[in-house]
Amino acid sequence: MQTESEIIVFQKAAMYDLIEILESDPDKTYTIEELKKVIRAYLKGKEK
Repeated sequence: MQTESEIIVFQKAAMYDLIEILESDPDKTYTIEELKKVIRAYLKGKEK
C-alpha cells in the first residue's frame, strides 16, 4: 500500500505532466470541454 507522501508525489507528477502537455502549444487556448478531454485522455493513458 502506498503512503500518503507517495500519493502526493504521484499527484504532483501528474499535474506537472498535464502542465507540460498544455504548454506544448503556448499559443493555444483551451475551452473547458477541451481541458476535460485532455485530462481524460491523460488518465486513460495512465490506466494502461
